[in-house]
Amino acid sequence: MLYSKYEWRIHPAESSITDRLVQDLSLSPIVASLMASRGIQSAEDGHRFLHGTFELTHDPYLMQGMQEAVPRIRKALEDREHILIYGDYDADGVSSTSLMIHLMRHLGASYDIYIPHRSNEGYGLHNHALDWAHQQGVSLVITVDTGISAVEQIAYANSLGIDVIVTDHHEPPETLPEAYALINPKLPTCPYPFKGLAGVGVAYKLAQALVGEPPEEWLQIVSIGTIADLMPLTGENRVLVKHGIESMRNTRYEGIRCLLEVSGVHVEQVTAVNVAFSMAPRINASGRLDHAGRAVTLLTTEHREEAERLAWELDGLNKERQQVVETIVEEALGMVQTRWGGREIPPVIVLAGEGWNVGVVGIVASKILERFYRPVVILGIDPDTGNCKGSARSIPGFDIYAALHSCRDVMDHFGGHHSAAGMSLQRDRLEEFERGLHVYAVRSHLMQSYLISRM
Repeated sequence: MLYSKYEWRIHPAESSITDRLVQDLSLSPIVASLMASRGIQSAEDGHRFLHGTFELTHDPYLMQGMQEAVPRIRKALEDREHILIYGDYDADGVSSTSLMIHLMRHLGASYDIYIPHRSNEGYGLHNHALDWAHQQGVSLVITVDTGISAVEQIAYANSLGIDVIVTDHHEPPETLPEAYALINPKLPTCPYPFKGLAGVGVAYKLAQALVGEPPEEWLQIVSIGTIADLMPLTGENRVLVKHGIESMRNTRYEGIRCLLEVSGVHVEQVTAVNVAFSMAPRINASGRLDHAGRAVTLLTTEHREEAERLAWELDGLNKERQQVVETIVEEALGMVQTRWGGREIPPVIVLAGEGWNVGVVGIVASKILERFYRPVVILGIDPDTGNCKGSARSIPGFDIYAALHSCRDVMDHFGGHHSAAGMSLQRDRLEEFERGLHVYAVRSHLMQSYLISRM
């Protein structure tokens, strides 16, 4: 079997900086050294990192689109318009949708939610969902963790007389949709100081703009989505997650309490690690093997019996997901051996298999990446239609979204950010797709510092 050989290297910090942090903050030398290696050089920066308060968060109105979105939502509330919250099926999307449900309840809104089915519909805003919304009398759609690439779909919504407010955190495409408002800190014209918010973080900023000081317990939902989507726990994220975890230790949310108990976690001792490795996989399992609506109900129910039932259901789905992933990983590793056994593995690994469950290909990509330390794309092929749906995971220093953008003419759809992305394309374009990614990787020169040249 082929294995990569790589090692972690921490740049040594100046001893004077480390010594100062040890003395001023009463830290152990190893913690002070790690903080210094992250660029923390003063007691003030160190205290901010360790004990950050809400003073380190930013005014939501600094975010482009907020000035347009808030009055439109308030008008919808005053006129009793029917609002649709349109989310996504991963843990960030589930958290974002759940947060918006809490917000809509708080505001007394008339609302529905819609999350597409991962296997049957796929990612993003869909015209048939907009048709359904139109039939339900929806006049305002608020997307969460999705929508920034939905140019055609939002144009269709406009033709139906439906306004769309997009809240998203994925990389914006060159052509932006003509939505009523676009709220995404990554928009090139957005002045918001912190660009690393998860989708649920962006939704929280909208909630902040609407209600001023949201209930602290909403931060529990924010922390789940932020951790699950692997957002950097620095800056504003660190503050939101820190307070969210602290609040979670005394949670009144039956769903969160039951999910932690099913996971074997003591609620009073929950940490970010528990969220990442116990809660997030079970929430994700709902959207991977069934429908994410089950996880949304868990995070928003007020009934203990329903929460217990749903928590155990998600636990069962997660165990099933683990078995499916293990099978596909073994098949994928066999493909690597067959294709490149004894030869150098290319800079980007692209593997596709018939019948591979598209709900777990992202996890498989992560596991193959861990083995070979290459950006990885894993695709499931529908044997009847030849349609391929996949997920990509990348290493630090290689922007997988930019790599996919270089191959945009080959795919039917793609989206994501620098470390993770999704795409769909036809089977007969796979070879061209793989070749395009390899060409981009070689030309980018970004791989040289991260890849071992020989296996």
